[in-house]
Amino acid sequence: MTQLGKLIKVDLREVWEHEARDFSDWLSREENLALLSEELGIDIEPVGTEQNSGRFRIDILGKDANSGDYIIIENQLEATNHDHLGKLITYAAGLDARYIIWIVKEVLDEHQRAIEWLNDNLDEGISCFLVKIEVWKIGESDPAPRFEIVSMRNNWVATLKNSAESGEISANELRHLDFWTAMTGNFKARDPKMAIQTPRPQHWQDFSLGSSFSHITLTINSKKMFVSCDLWTNNKEFLFFLRERESEIKTALGIEFSWWEANKSGGLRTRLDVTEVHDETQFPKSFDWLYTNVKLFQKVFKKYVDEFKQL
Repeated sequence: MTQLGKLIKVDLREVWEHEARDFSDWLSREENLALLSEELGIDIEPVGTEQNSGRFRIDILGKDANSGDYIIIENQLEATNHDHLGKLITYAAGLDARYIIWIVKEVLDEHQRAIEWLNDNLDEGISCFLVKIEVWKIGESDPAPRFEIVSMRNNWVATLKNSAESGEISANELRHLDFWTAMTGNFKARDPKMAIQTPRPQHWQDFSLGSSFSHITLTINSKKMFVSCDLWTNNKEFLFFLRERESEIKTALGIEFSWWEANKSGGLRTRLDVTEVHDETQFPKSFDWLYTNVKLFQKVFKKYVDEFKQL
């Protein structure tokens, strides 16, 4: 029988002594912010730490990589308090942020209720997240962080469908939303721990590779009737890095693909032709193919992303 280790909870101050100097600096690093992105389903791009907002400083300022909306992140290596709640609201108002993220050691009931009230009463385009941070290790292993979402807006899809009814979202965009929502449920049934962004009414869905310069993108093309899986990058040096390794990439993937390049981005693509991308009877075929290729691309390209970071 395999011997099992014992989980040991680590005091946060043993890992990060100071919130701004240590924890915010750690979280703002690309690979660590990617962990939070995966947990929340938002592709967070860092803007900076200790950013000015009037007379105050924001712990971490980010942007949604898809929409460009501002993301406010406030950190607390202690229990929630009124001071930090007030700061979050002040920062969000000053920058018209669409996402408010409060990361804490301990959640007090009154502050959880406050976040829930904000999510219920603020404009439907604004989302507040209350996130608990813990650190664990097994025996003498390195400590590992764990994010737990305590409170978040729970009617994202319903909100988007209401927008469609009012004409803010087109019928085709709503069909895209239905596709990604069904795909998310399919993927989660296969792998409950799989990190998937919140479905949106758009023709693409991104999956993280732990990097701001490259990720996996699934697309729906309702004109040419295909779904695709892309390795996307906005770093031309990384694209050149991959092209130099085309032969070994072909061997590792074991599938046909083609290179593409635009003004500010590039990558490679594999595609599956379908009769009608929005025909629900064809969803299982598309989902099987997409899931297989997402897992394949994650396995193959995570290594190249990590190698490129070391150059």
